[in-house]
Amino acid sequence: MEIPTAIINMKPTFSSHCVLIIDDEPGVLAVSRAVLSSQGFEVACASSGEQAVELLMYAIEQGQRYAACILDLTMPGGLSGFDVLEQLHQIDPELPVIACSGYFQEDARELCRGIGFFDVLSKPHTPDLLCTTVRRAIAKIVDAPAEDHHGESADLPMYDGAHAFATA
Repeated sequence: MEIPTAIINMKPTFSSHCVLIIDDEPGVLAVSRAVLSSQGFEVACASSGEQAVELLMYAIEQGQRYAACILDLTMPGGLSGFDVLEQLHQIDPELPVIACSGYFQEDARELCRGIGFFDVLSKPHTPDLLCTTVRRAIAKIVDAPAEDHHGESADLPMYDGAHAFATA
């Protein structure tokens, strides 16, 4: 299977912790990629759920994995965010998926966790909260609220290579 060229600007090397971002808004993808890249994450982007499923299948076929995924729940047309979550977890059940939307209500965090999301990230969010949430997902620290860190990530565990990606 060829990597879908319309989806990302560069083929992930999976040489470090690689995050998959799924959002239909090019500006959100660009800013999220820039923020996470500045913190040492490798980032792959998909503009639809279908493209994300293709990217994940490609990674798995290559013997690679994404460390975490950020999934916009409200993308017009195509698969719903919930359908995408189900398909992603069918391919990689251990992938921590963070739900992202500008339309969350107070009880959304527990509801999303109950259906399989690792956590929720409300839009708009700060760069610090984005990075902290991704680090928590990679480290799989479920109970420590991201807000308690006030944007400081020095005390959070960094990706330790336990699920390191082998180069092809």
